[in-house]
Amino acid sequence: MKMFRSAALFLLFIAVFFSLPSMISAANPVCEPTTGATLQLFDSSNTLMETSTLAPNSTSSSVRAAVNSAILSVSKYQRNGTNGNRGTVLLSKGNFTASAFIVMRSGVTLEGTMENGKAVTTICTESRSDPVTIKILESQARIKNLNLDGKRKTEDTVTGEPRKYYASRHRGIQVTAIDQTKSTDELASTYPTTNKDADAKRLKNITIEDVQISGYEGYGIYLEHVDGVTIKGSDTIYKKSMNITDIGYAGIGGVSANNVSVKHTTVSDLWPGVTVGSVQQSYGMAFSHRKINTRNDAKTQAIFPPSHTIVVDQNVVANNPTWEGIDTHSGQNVSLTNNVILNTRFPIVVGGMEYDAGEMSAYPPRDIMISGNRINSQRVGIQDDYKVYDIEKNDTITERGIAVNGSQFTDLTKREMGFLESVVIKGNYVSNVKAAAESHGGISIHVTKNAIIEDNTIENSFNNGIVFLSSNKSTKLYRNSIHHIDKSEHNFIPAAIGIRGSHNNGNVNNDYTALPLTLTNTLIENDHTFAEVGREIHFQAGTSNNLLNNRIGIPPAFKSDN
Repeated sequence: MKMFRSAALFLLFIAVFFSLPSMISAANPVCEPTTGATLQLFDSSNTLMETSTLAPNSTSSSVRAAVNSAILSVSKYQRNGTNGNRGTVLLSKGNFTASAFIVMRSGVTLEGTMENGKAVTTICTESRSDPVTIKILESQARIKNLNLDGKRKTEDTVTGEPRKYYASRHRGIQVTAIDQTKSTDELASTYPTTNKDADAKRLKNITIEDVQISGYEGYGIYLEHVDGVTIKGSDTIYKKSMNITDIGYAGIGGVSANNVSVKHTTVSDLWPGVTVGSVQQSYGMAFSHRKINTRNDAKTQAIFPPSHTIVVDQNVVANNPTWEGIDTHSGQNVSLTNNVILNTRFPIVVGGMEYDAGEMSAYPPRDIMISGNRINSQRVGIQDDYKVYDIEKNDTITERGIAVNGSQFTDLTKREMGFLESVVIKGNYVSNVKAAAESHGGISIHVTKNAIIEDNTIENSFNNGIVFLSSNKSTKLYRNSIHHIDKSEHNFIPAAIGIRGSHNNGNVNNDYTALPLTLTNTLIENDHTFAEVGREIHFQAGTSNNLLNNRIGIPPAFKSDN
């Protein structure tokens, strides 16, 4: 009897053992080509020119060849003189599994099929192949109504335990003619500069519309050296038609990107990011430029221009527990408006480029508009963004709301201080910022000139509603409402407006002169609405060379503190 029991147990063990690979792969099934799926080719006047069908024995290599051949064929159709369009490759319902990347051509639209308002065409690439699903290498291209599935690794390759990975070059859509196999140092001798000839080499007029992108370990969409990219969803209310989710590093990343518009898009579930020091950095949407590996070569760094003229409007970014929701490093003429950010550690960050693990910074942003955004909006009786956008509120701690920073130097020549010039922070709603540092709060500014902070609502947060770090010049504050600012567990003194750094005055340089911070004699404490904020205005002990408007009343308690 014992022998039979032992044999049964042995057979059970064998069955379980040999089922493990299939159990593990079942968590991340292969995207098999769909037999009978069709490719229809239309010219620019929407006339059907050709139809082909995937054969029963189609492999991922033959599927890739079929799709690329269809795109190439359409790229040879006559161009529409008005809009530059040559035609469309329409993919039917089903899976189009490619052995490597799909290549877009100029004038071509790659479009999937819709049923009941949802895309039912999926493209994925095999994990052993090139990690990018669609590469756009030429101007005037469009992608619409597709599901892109990156088949992200979800188990540790050794232990089989659930985990997620980061790999920068695993991307859903890559829009650039810059060689991505070369390092930044290698590109320094060949990267196009900002002169007229180089700008002509930027990819232009790219549209990505109503695409579902999921399961990539690097970027959902990567842009580099482009000029004129539109990313948009047709669902203007719930932002579900253009959706980027389950991404390892950045939902949308732009490097030296000009004239980019992102609207009605949801980016969510970003993890794990890249490990930098002791933190894991990941981004919902970020626009920046390549950073060289040394802080001692201003000439080389200048080869990689900052992103310019960026509009990020009416989007949702959620579930980034370790780093930033919407970000620009050194961006110029950047507009971040009417976005919703939920469950994110640092919702909106604007700053320069850091070098040597943050020991110095350079290349400040400029001309920044941050308006109408909502951070952690969960309110009774008013629109609850968690419910509207079907985002579950989790235990992510938001440590700063809107953080706007200049830099230590204008550039790597280190000759001038890097003030962020001209920033407007207007009409934003910020809630539930659990700042752990005394210098953090709902809205913070650092090394700015001519900042305007007006008509914002900040509530239910720690330490500061609005916080001045050092060297803010000619700042103007109007009509902000700040409610329920408490002290954190570190027992800092809470304040509606906290002056936590030095050299906050009206002098455009960084020495001390008798020029008030607010040049218009606005009564800061009377022009705002304060309730349960601890101190209305608090100067941090040890700060110096701060000069606010001389009409501001300083409470008696403040005089005894400092």
